[in-house]
Amino acid sequence: MAEAVTMEKAVGALQKHGYRITPQRTMILESLLGASDHVTAEGLYEDVRKSYPHISFSTVYRTLELLRDSGLITQTDLGGGRWQYHPADKADHHHLICQRCGAVSTVPQEIFHDVHTHLQKKYGFDALMTHYAVYGRCAKCRGDGDDSGTGESE
Repeated sequence: MAEAVTMEKAVGALQKHGYRITPQRTMILESLLGASDHVTAEGLYEDVRKSYPHISFSTVYRTLELLRDSGLITQTDLGGGRWQYHPADKADHHHLICQRCGAVSTVPQEIFHDVHTHLQKKYGFDALMTHYAVYGRCAKCRGDGDDSGTGESE
């Protein structure tokens, strides 16, 4: 599991890359690190706006990109057309997303251990296996006779 993402670590990483620690970035970090689940840029924006109504959405989005590029957070598409973010130390799981009903199940990191090992041995590639979203159909939706694999009704 990744080292715990703390406010100090996040601030240090941003400063190391030459970024200023503004009050807006501090509020975004506090909101993100205090969240108990995945967050969207829109959700962070709304949360921070409660304390700082003049923050721009682009500030939130750019800060998330900086944190992602620094390896402090993960960015995952869990469906719905929005990226979701999670501190890297809490991203020791993956998601199975049903394309038909939208159900999301969480599976542990260990499920991809063999894939990681195979990629290393066969291709010499050390894959960054963090916070995947795997799309398909859940058991309930598979049981309805649709074998198209798309999960979409005709």
